[in-house]
Amino acid sequence: MRGLAVPRSRSVHWPSGPYSYLVALLAALAVLAVPSAASASVATTEQVAAARWSTPFQCPDSSSASAGRLIVESVNSFEEGATPAPNPPISVAFVGQCPDGTFSWGVGGAVRTQLPTTQFDSGLEYVSVSGTYANVRDNRGGLHTVSVNARWTATGPIVTEDSGPGAWLKQRPATAVATIVFDGDTLVDGAANHPSHTPFIRVEVCE
Repeated sequence: MRGLAVPRSRSVHWPSGPYSYLVALLAALAVLAVPSAASASVATTEQVAAARWSTPFQCPDSSSASAGRLIVESVNSFEEGATPAPNPPISVAFVGQCPDGTFSWGVGGAVRTQLPTTQFDSGLEYVSVSGTYANVRDNRGGLHTVSVNARWTATGPIVTEDSGPGAWLKQRPATAVATIVFDGDTLVDGAANHPSHTPFIRVEVCE
């Protein structure tokens, strides 16, 4: 290959002959490779159900507070051709304002003492989730046990949106009912009631 180096005393230009043909051939192959790389992208499906509650709660100092906000969400993501995970993670998060400041916690990273179970209807008619978590850490360092049992039921038609080539979203409004037990005490037992959030069931495909 040393014979192909451009002498420093000469201006740089494309050489003629077989070498220029090789350069042109490599460039053409590079262009042809681009569509192949693009077609190799794999579509991802995401199944989601979400709902929120507004609820009174007990602060760490045993005082009572109002308007705590709780969200329950189930998200199951999987690639095209793959089987959906039978036990996708359940997200449960809470935040409230106590006399001495914010109190919050979430089950992310907690130990599952009961394997979460999820049923997601392919027609978006319903979703049900349940699970129990230990060592749920709050923002003040405390550890708790949280169990969740929630169900979404569709209340309206499926709305479909096109998100681009190979991508789309289907969503239905729903009602949601849940029982959330926090350290043995029932925190939520009833329908989602947050004034600014309507429960929904959704499936989205994107590339």
